[in-house]
Amino acid sequence: MPTLLGVPFLGRRRETASEPPTSRESIHDAAGPQASPNAQAPNNFSSEFAGSVFPSRRAEILSAHLRGAASHEPLHTPASPTKVKSPDSATQRTAAFQHRRPWRKLLYIPQDFPDDYVDDTFLMELQKNANVRMYNYSTVVMQTTVVTQHISSIVVFIAVFINLYRGALTGNLLLWCSTVTTVIGIISWDLLCLTLRTPVQRIIRLGMIKSAVLFALLLFGLSPILRTLTGDTSSDTIWAMTVIFFFVNLAFHDYSTGNLTNIRFPGSVSLNAAVLGSVLLASQLDSNLSVFAFLTFALKWFALFPIFRRYLKRISAAASMVTTVVLALVATAMFMYISRAIAMLHVFSTLFITFGCPLWLIWVQRYKNEIHGPWDEARPIVHHYYH
Repeated sequence: MPTLLGVPFLGRRRETASEPPTSRESIHDAAGPQASPNAQAPNNFSSEFAGSVFPSRRAEILSAHLRGAASHEPLHTPASPTKVKSPDSATQRTAAFQHRRPWRKLLYIPQDFPDDYVDDTFLMELQKNANVRMYNYSTVVMQTTVVTQHISSIVVFIAVFINLYRGALTGNLLLWCSTVTTVIGIISWDLLCLTLRTPVQRIIRLGMIKSAVLFALLLFGLSPILRTLTGDTSSDTIWAMTVIFFFVNLAFHDYSTGNLTNIRFPGSVSLNAAVLGSVLLASQLDSNLSVFAFLTFALKWFALFPIFRRYLKRISAAASMVTTVVLALVATAMFMYISRAIAMLHVFSTLFITFGCPLWLIWVQRYKNEIHGPWDEARPIVHHYYH
């Protein structure tokens, strides 16, 4: 007998064999539909032995074996198993982005954004034509008078030289005319200073007159030398260099009305070019008196007369316009006997600069498109402290 032989599990096996297989089927059902029907425990003998030895843990052991068997893929499953998706990475990135520090328009601090990053408010600071100045036609016409005045003064100066070179004008007459006009200019200057109520300007004006007298005496002593300065130079070279110097004078002339006391750059370049051109022209004259009178007239015409015109324009726009008309008429009348073509060219150029160029500027201004935004360089604000 098995019980007599001391093998109790055999008898237990016979007893369990006669029982209906309810416990195992219930375990299979508890494993779920994912368990394969062909899956069995790896070792039924060990499970039964465990059940006989530890009856209370029989269900737990068999459930563990069945779960292990169910974890194996069946024979009909695909070779590549389906990957289980990890938590949503886009959600993680969004959460990480929300935890970033807000973007600041600064490159010198470390941020969580690339250097070329801009936010949605970047173009909200865009400004178009913020500093564009809308011009008025009459105002622009008044501003062109400084250009036409200087062009007419150059034409008058060249006409004076041609008449002096041809003998139509003597050096003595030119010296007297320039002296009289200088006295008239000084009186008018005093009246302008009284109008502006600036006594300091009188002192500066007296200093400029002293300097002009000193230069006149110096020119009187150097007149014989300047007359023979370009004796070995051809006339064609002198005419060409004179034209170049007067173009430089016209290009670098100080057309502003703020400089009322002295001559600064680029006005100094313009004055030096005019003096060099005058010296070249004076070297073609035949008498020392003519050279002295012509250079004295050039000094007054290109050094003192422009400052007088600035004073006049500052106190009265109407007086400046009258001066422009008078200079244009005098230049045209003086060149009418020399060359009518140049006289007509001067008239047309004066009309175009005075009335045509302002109209052209206002017409072109409608196509101006100036933009400003956060990409512009920062402008430092400098505070000056005076003790």
